[in-house]
Amino acid sequence: MKRIISIVLTVALAATLFVGCSCGQDKKIDKEAGYDVDKYIKLGKYTGFEYDIDQKKFDDMLADKTYEATEVSRAAKMGDEIEFSYTGYIKDKKVKDLSQDSIAAETDQKDNAVYLKFTNELIGKKKGDTATVKLSGKEASKISNTNKKYTDDVTFKLKVKEVSEVNHPKVTNDWVKNESNEDVETADEFFQVIETELDDAAMADVWQMAVDKATMTSWPPKLYNKVKEEEEADANYNADQWDMSLEEYYAMNGDTKESLEKEYMNQVKSTLVMWEIVKEEDINVSAKEIEQRYNDLYVELKDDDEVKTLADVKKKYSKAEIKEAVYLEKAQKFVYKNSTIKKTYKIHNNK
Repeated sequence: MKRIISIVLTVALAATLFVGCSCGQDKKIDKEAGYDVDKYIKLGKYTGFEYDIDQKKFDDMLADKTYEATEVSRAAKMGDEIEFSYTGYIKDKKVKDLSQDSIAAETDQKDNAVYLKFTNELIGKKKGDTATVKLSGKEASKISNTNKKYTDDVTFKLKVKEVSEVNHPKVTNDWVKNESNEDVETADEFFQVIETELDDAAMADVWQMAVDKATMTSWPPKLYNKVKEEEEADANYNADQWDMSLEEYYAMNGDTKESLEKEYMNQVKSTLVMWEIVKEEDINVSAKEIEQRYNDLYVELKDDDEVKTLADVKKKYSKAEIKEAVYLEKAQKFVYKNSTIKKTYKIHNNK
């Protein structure tokens, strides 16, 4: 469900909220959910939040969308991207679990403390050069391919495979049409995409605020199992796209058993909050809206090998899945529209 929900949230369409009293709403929603929602969740605050879409959020998205890396023959310097391999050794014995044939990281990235130490050691090195880094077992465990915990110190041998200079070109009509990954043709349209995605990200963050305010007393086992299966299916799909094993994909993203379990439980809680808000606000989904969503999905997925016709989309996703996705979008929009959203960023181009 996660992939379909993330896809439908990007599709802009008018959504009508029906708010009022419906005597049969609770039973109807419990039937659609497949369990007694009230048994598992108690809503806290879910409106009236404050959120700022600030300059940093705009700048980060612009940098991400205009990111270009060009291979160079010189030594690596701060701001470059370095592709390298690393091999971990404990007491002079190679540890496959702490080794990677290829990883790319920017020298100034702050997402992974271990990779930052690696790239700091590789600054000044060229393609083919090597370096050695010693880490504690606790630090090394953070990049374990299987999330294993280590206590012994680890010696890593690094080798530079490629050095690339990172650039962020100015957004022009020509660049957008020929180089951008967005399906637009002008600079104005490109910046509109950024604004739309900033709104989508803000809506997701505000929704999480509502989820955090709720109290989950327990959860339906079948919902947990469903969430876990879907999350693992997404991870397997993404790992295949990167030509990685599932363990390598998790390691690349810094995922551990603990962090994955936390994500599963958050998805479970989010689903329960969604159903409860649907009850409280008497939110409904019409057959027309379901059909429209199928059409929107067809536009989004028509380049997929498995999707050639609208009938393929309907075969791929059941009406129940589509309906739940629309419920979620409406619940999220309700929370978002009933919160105070500030936009303090200024649109600017790269220099």
